Amino acid sequence: MRPSSWSLVAGTLTLLVGVGLVAEWVWGAEPGAPSAEAVKARLTELRAELARLDAAQRQRQAWRLWGATRLLGEGRPAEALQVARGVKPSAWTVLVAGDLTGIVEQAGQGIRLVGLYDSAAEQALSASTPLPLFLVTLRHAQNRQELKVSAEAGWKQAVVQASQDPARAELRWREPLESQLAGLEVTATVDLDAQTGQFDWTLRVENAPAPWALWRVVFPQLAVPKLGAEGRLFFPKAAGEVQAGVWDWAFRFSGTYPSGWTTMQFLAAYNAKGGLYVGVHDPWGSTKDLVAESRPAEKLVTLRFDQPVADMGVPGNRFQTRSVWRVLRGDWFDAAVIYRQWVRREARWFPKLGADGREDTPLWTRQLAVWALGGGPPAGFLPQLKEFAGYLGTPVAVHWYNWHQIPFDNDYPHYFPTHPGFAEAVQQIQSEGVFVMPYINGRLWDTRDKGMEDYQFRTVARPSVTKNEKLEPYVETYGSKEKDGSPVRLGVMCPATALWQNKVRDTVLRLFTECGVKGVYIDQVAAAAPTLCFDRTHGHPVGGGHWWTEGYWKMLEAIRKQKPADCMITTECNGEPYIHLFDGYLTWHWQYDGQVPAFPAVYGGAVQMFGRSYGGGPTRDLALRMRAGQQLVFGEQLGWINPGVVKEKGNAEFFRQLVRLRRVLSRYFYAGEMARPPRLVGQIPTVKADWQWHGVDWVTTEAVLGGAWHQPAARKLVLVFVNVSDAPLSATVEYELSPYGFVQKEVRLRQVTEAGPGSEHAIQNPLRRAATFPARSGVAWEITPP
Repeated sequence: MRPSSWSLVAGTLTLLVGVGLVAEWVWGAEPGAPSAEAVKARLTELRAELARLDAAQRQRQAWRLWGATRLLGEGRPAEALQVARGVKPSAWTVLVAGDLTGIVEQAGQGIRLVGLYDSAAEQALSASTPLPLFLVTLRHAQNRQELKVSAEAGWKQAVVQASQDPARAELRWREPLESQLAGLEVTATVDLDAQTGQFDWTLRVENAPAPWALWRVVFPQLAVPKLGAEGRLFFPKAAGEVQAGVWDWAFRFSGTYPSGWTTMQFLAAYNAKGGLYVGVHDPWGSTKDLVAESRPAEKLVTLRFDQPVADMGVPGNRFQTRSVWRVLRGDWFDAAVIYRQWVRREARWFPKLGADGREDTPLWTRQLAVWALGGGPPAGFLPQLKEFAGYLGTPVAVHWYNWHQIPFDNDYPHYFPTHPGFAEAVQQIQSEGVFVMPYINGRLWDTRDKGMEDYQFRTVARPSVTKNEKLEPYVETYGSKEKDGSPVRLGVMCPATALWQNKVRDTVLRLFTECGVKGVYIDQVAAAAPTLCFDRTHGHPVGGGHWWTEGYWKMLEAIRKQKPADCMITTECNGEPYIHLFDGYLTWHWQYDGQVPAFPAVYGGAVQMFGRSYGGGPTRDLALRMRAGQQLVFGEQLGWINPGVVKEKGNAEFFRQLVRLRRVLSRYFYAGEMARPPRLVGQIPTVKADWQWHGVDWVTTEAVLGGAWHQPAARKLVLVFVNVSDAPLSATVEYELSPYGFVQKEVRLRQVTEAGPGSEHAIQNPLRRAATFPARSGVAWEITPP
């Protein structure tokens, strides 16, 4: 080892190993008990010393500042002074990955996280009372008794083992104090990436002794302290949502992944200086619960991933997961890019993309700009569709509900026969440029599936229904009623069963072949969370794991293999792990105050996102403009709207202009990817409207909405703006072009409207351009090299 790797601090030999693990020191003795003021003075000196070091040296030494600060906060000034001088407690192991520093401690009967720090931003990323690194729940296979073990307590052996690789460490927990769990082992390996500031964890839990078995594992879990007055939290609800100041009020986000309300596997907390990205990089899309919850009295937010184990409660089962903790530079968009990079490398659901995007999706689907919503018998609906399409003057698709004679959400899955004349109406309207996509459900079988009669549920469907631990069917109710007024009770079918895979496939193919439709919508697949099914006869691991996603993958692969090449399939919402097998996701539920386009930032170009629910209420006109404007800048296909909107002059004109602009820009959305949204400098007001999502739902946005989309292969970038207010608004647009390959001092810009692109002219790089955005209108700026 080079002599420069060694240093003598306070008479104690200190070893720094590479860029990663800081190995064990001998804990030196310090006579006397210094005052807290003396320690604080030393910390001030240390901060100044660190500031004079180069980045690499500062990263290696930052643990002294943060470790001493933590000890001083715990009322241990003498130990804090020792640490400030570079003398590390023998029980500590310091992990360094670039700007991310972590300290773990072998303490008593376990290993605890002392702290997690961002050395460049000089801020703590874990609270002074951290959560245990993991929590394992085990269940007795016979009596269902549960026992829990955590990283911090309950072990005879708990050690941090240095690796021959200086950028890796291994944490091992062996020999539980609970004798009934003898043999249980937990191992956490962490790889330290100095270039990205990343801890890459792999956690393994195994060898639970029969009759005990693994039930659930919580990992990772972190408590993040308040990140100043500007602290923000990102969570993957629908499109993604950011809330400010959640450390100060009772906040909770929780949901089961994958689903339409827990769509991706990462969380982020940050402020202007930096923050923390926490993700589970699970390429199979296994079932898990994501929770972000504030503790206002302690000024912290807890982040945790609670994962039901595959073969829950079955002796001999085991568990493994991977989690990434990474220093975040930027905001929600930068967190989404981190996740996007991983998804493209490893996620099994990311589709193959060519020069024209998803080439397995029909071109008409990729180029589509607008959707109508309606249904029922053809005679009353066709005239509305014709008027809608004629007014917009562009190809249109329609989501057709109630094309069948059975009531909605009743007597599923017996959709045939259709209303009389449906196939003929489809042929007619599609010849006029309106693509038809009827509704079916992809999850449910009515328990009384022929009026009030149990027709095939018990004899055919029940063996393939998902079931709880008592082997009772999972049953759901919605707003639909039977003839006697009782709720329609719908069984949740298991996607791993051949019966359900074949039933959905056959219904879809019949609509393509008999009715001639160009698309089929399969409801709820990317919306509803997996159930924990315990029916062993289905052939899947019981409880958790990734059998749910794999079951749908098999079903959808069969549909794609047999469907006509010019036809497409879509589903509800945007749970991510089905993207490669659907051509479109109905994003009708992107309705939330504070939402950001994180999902389009990850998946723009990989799937077509379409549709918002357009509610009523006294502010419905403004809400319509806000929704449609967001749809455009988020990259969605517009609408999912009642075709009668064309009779509302102001709304119709605004909507048509955006639809036509979207059509002009369509290639950005199917052959490109989202870029960082532009920044507007100036006095931009906000607007507020009741979006009527679930009753009264007020949403506030900026009056000028902005988005950016990039075509890397074509070396083109477009900035899109929509002024949803009633007055023209002026601002300065600032945009850094170099991340998108524009390094020249000058670039070319041309304005794009619904009529097409205008003339080009040269502008300076980076972009700083004053503009006035007309009321109730959208415009785009296309940027190309000189």
